[in-house]
Amino acid sequence: MMFVGAVKFNPVLIQCVALCPVVAATQNLKDAFFTAVAVFADLFITAFIASTALKKVPRFVRVALYLIIGLAIICPVLWLIEFRTLVTLPLIMKIILPLVAVNSATAVHCETFAVKNDVRTAVNDALAAGTGIGVIMLICGAIREIAGSGTILGYSLGLKITLPGMAMPVGCLVILGFGAAALQRFFSEEKNPAHKETGHQPEEVDLEMDDDYGPELVDMDFAYENDDEYAYLLSSVNELIDSFTSGEDESEEGEES
Repeated sequence: MMFVGAVKFNPVLIQCVALCPVVAATQNLKDAFFTAVAVFADLFITAFIASTALKKVPRFVRVALYLIIGLAIICPVLWLIEFRTLVTLPLIMKIILPLVAVNSATAVHCETFAVKNDVRTAVNDALAAGTGIGVIMLICGAIREIAGSGTILGYSLGLKITLPGMAMPVGCLVILGFGAAALQRFFSEEKNPAHKETGHQPEEVDLEMDDDYGPELVDMDFAYENDDEYAYLLSSVNELIDSFTSGEDESEEGEES
């Protein structure tokens, strides 16, 4: 259950949810860590409450409650970090962390899974999904900080070449794209191990058709049973053609005169 939910059906790479916090809050490893913790706590607690107390609540009310629960979890924690610890969060994190309460991963997993299963199953799903999102955030944060600024957790690595573009949102999208492709390739090869072991390649298909290929052509007789109907249709067509040609002849005569 944990492996399937965190890796095989990774919420970010496979289900494409929680992309906004991943892209916005993984510019460095420190910001990625705090955002991953916030997403994990929000998803876990909200799924637990949804599976225990929200099953009989109307759907449109549940979606609003997910937001309220998320804010009730994240805002007090943000206040404690800011005023009760020595950790100083940058301004961007003070904006992003409250917005984690409206991330799509919480709504998707709570609405499609938690409210339809027992508490134990819902909690296991939340643990797997939260772990999968957190790992992707930490990987993106580490790669973007190292490649974009040549540091890790603020300490310089002495790299002579850096890629400032990796610190931008497009850098995160590049990492997610390669990660999703690698994950899909891994599980496709796992599903078909014979191709990997034997190097079997798909057989070429001969697209040249024999004379005997396909259904036999049948002569179709479109003649009308009633000759009067055929004659009437033919005369109508001739009149229509004459009307077009006569109009062209008159216009040509007018131009000559």
